[in-house]
Amino acid sequence: MSEMIETARLLLRPWKTDDRAEAASLFRYASDPDIGLLCGWPPHTSVEGSLNDIRNILAVENNWAITVKEHGGEPVGSIALKSVGHRTIDPVKADGALMERYGKYLGDDTLELGYWIGRHSGGNGYMPEALNAVLAYAFDTLHKAAVWGGHYTENAQSGRVMAKCGMKPVFESTHDYFSLIDEYHDTVFHIVTAGENTRDSL
Repeated sequence: MSEMIETARLLLRPWKTDDRAEAASLFRYASDPDIGLLCGWPPHTSVEGSLNDIRNILAVENNWAITVKEHGGEPVGSIALKSVGHRTIDPVKADGALMERYGKYLGDDTLELGYWIGRHSGGNGYMPEALNAVLAYAFDTLHKAAVWGGHYTENAQSGRVMAKCGMKPVFESTHDYFSLIDEYHDTVFHIVTAGENTRDSL
């Protein structure tokens, strides 16, 4: 079970399983094709499907529902920390210069993040607020050495969120295949290390 993380405006909490209201809220935002396709997953098509995704995908350790305190407890997005995946590891290992500089940030002491937020909640600073809080948790509570994040090149807004939180772009991977949506995308990868993460904005 994930620990709850509180910020000035947000409560990041574990996902509730077997809760239809939770699933209905997730479906409301995750059915938007402009959200899922930019994150590599197909838009949700039913509340029942959203309920299954909560049970089977989201209700795991270090995966939080993003909720806005003044709007009640319904989730408007999701943010997670997970093991570093092959899409990050493989390009670093294949490039001598990248391996020399970042090879030490591919193991168990490093994490990778993923996030999304509903369209109506974008543009008001919620996502950087959530990301700063989760980075603080990764470094101060989990004592990780670095956190990676990636986004499609056309998803510039996600890159701006990472930049606001001190994550620096370090390489781009081209023509990656994303099987869940049967599409190819170029991806920009960012990293922030424990020494770089000052969290002045918290």
